[in-house]
Amino acid sequence: MAEKGLFNKVKNRPTRRRFVVSTIHKDENLYETAIFEANFFYLPRHWNQPELTVVSRTPDEAWALHSKLTVRLTHEFPARLIREYCETPPSAPPQD
Repeated sequence: MAEKGLFNKVKNRPTRRRFVVSTIHKDENLYETAIFEANFFYLPRHWNQPELTVVSRTPDEAWALHSKLTVRLTHEFPARLIREYCETPPSAPPQD
């Protein structure tokens, strides 16, 4: 059975805030990775308003982006990470 999505609970070390990183398979060639701010129980505070949404075209690209965002969100300030992805064109995620 093909993978349909990924879900990770993340506690940001610098701010001690909690986040949920979710990647879902929306369409045949469309994957969406979203970051939600979460409460103590890792439930998203605003289900309809993610902090960040990034679209990918292939499963490998989506899984790599999901892993990268999860690791970076653990160690970096969330506002800086979100601003970085919002300022880049949608077709090209930022390079390390």
